[in-house]
Amino acid sequence: MNYNISIIKIASLLLIMFVSCGKHEQQSPGYEFMPDMYRSPSLEYYGVHTLNGDTLLNTMKPVNGTIPRGYMPYEYPNTNEGYEAAGANLKNPLTLTPQVEKEAETLYTKYCLHCHGATGMGDGKVGDKLPGAPPAYSTVLKNLSEGKIFHSITYGKNLMGAHASMLTTAERWKLVHYVQKLQGPKEIADSKSTEKKEKNKK
Repeated sequence: MNYNISIIKIASLLLIMFVSCGKHEQQSPGYEFMPDMYRSPSLEYYGVHTLNGDTLLNTMKPVNGTIPRGYMPYEYPNTNEGYEAAGANLKNPLTLTPQVEKEAETLYTKYCLHCHGATGMGDGKVGDKLPGAPPAYSTVLKNLSEGKIFHSITYGKNLMGAHASMLTTAERWKLVHYVQKLQGPKEIADSKSTEKKEKNKK
């Protein structure tokens, strides 16, 4: 009896194997419930696709008014007026703590030291190769306001490129703290003379 059952089991197994390995015109698992949920179309970059009769670009622009997660809009434009307005209105929202200063120094070493130098004198190795070395923070730019420093880091200034794509808003404000440290104590002298010196450096 057990012998017959074993034969039946082996025969059934062989039959299943032969049937499953056979060549069918259509290899189909049968009916699929909502196949679009797990058989989504593959869309190539910069291609087009058709949806409800409309031909659309795969790289569609985001809906008007949307912003990336974590992005903070910056209201001051990259113009002289925006630069002056930032200087007059922007204040550093970060409190200077030993931790913030330490992080700011690390950021300065990574992004600024090669041009501005370790002490902000404009004597970095890359700065020496430029047509005009960056002005020193402790002399020409000594009284540059925190808003103008932030604006310059965001958009760039003269030969310096924009850093907004490399540094978050918080990181730029941390750098402002460090630049102010390199500026040293503020001069009480007329700030207009400082602005004139700054414009002459352009």
